[in-house]
Amino acid sequence: MNILLTNDDSVESKGIWILRELLIDAGHKVFLVAPAIERSAASHSITIREPLRVKKVQNPFNKKDFTESAFSVSGTPVDCVILAFEEILKNEPKIDLVISGINAGQNLGDDMLYSGTVAAAIEAMCFGYKAIAISNTSFENQKYEVAAEIMCNLVKHNISQFIGHREILNINVPNVDKNEIKSTRITQVGFRRYQNILHKDKDHRNRDIFWIGGDNPIYEKSDFCLDYEAIKNNEVSISPVKVDFSNKDKIDSLKNWLSNIGEMDEI
Repeated sequence: MNILLTNDDSVESKGIWILRELLIDAGHKVFLVAPAIERSAASHSITIREPLRVKKVQNPFNKKDFTESAFSVSGTPVDCVILAFEEILKNEPKIDLVISGINAGQNLGDDMLYSGTVAAAIEAMCFGYKAIAISNTSFENQKYEVAAEIMCNLVKHNISQFIGHREILNINVPNVDKNEIKSTRITQVGFRRYQNILHKDKDHRNRDIFWIGGDNPIYEKSDFCLDYEAIKNNEVSISPVKVDFSNKDKIDSLKNWLSNIGEMDEI
């Protein structure tokens, strides 16, 4: 397969290079286009008020890896996908799969809305490509090799066949040794509510400053297995995600409401 790798942790992140190496060893042709600096929580933002710069890069963790297919972009994860398809890879073979990650830290529940990793996969989806976001669930001492091996195995078994129109897969891997992973679960994306999300502090001149970052979240319950429950049980979570902003179930009821109220007052 021809695979594009990207992330939001930057081109200096160890996870993306470990995944790249295993995918190449498995016989895939791999291109890497990632942000020049960390852009975690960039969500689906794009850069429109300054120019973007593209630069060829080498593997920072293996000086003997003289790749010609890795690039940094001076923008967001979504910028990376746009640059990849509109410029960097325009003369290359068609990409079969886009993988965003391996992210440093979980992308569970509502965190997907903030995640640059997930946003990059969604942007690839918007371009018409099959895409997967994959994350390791720890923010430190990540066992990237485990997640990379799992991702390669899923690709080997053709997981991309289950990605349909306007869909992506969101995968989270527990940060444990391979022999501690109990199983793989197909999960729903959970809903969670952070507590104490705003922290007030003082700067060196005693002026108020604020930090955003909540305490442990509270999850809503569900009759179906949620992503965070799988991770809590040391299971790999695979969540199929459908990106469709239209709530079709509400269209008929809204039409009836509109017809019943007649002409609305002019604004």
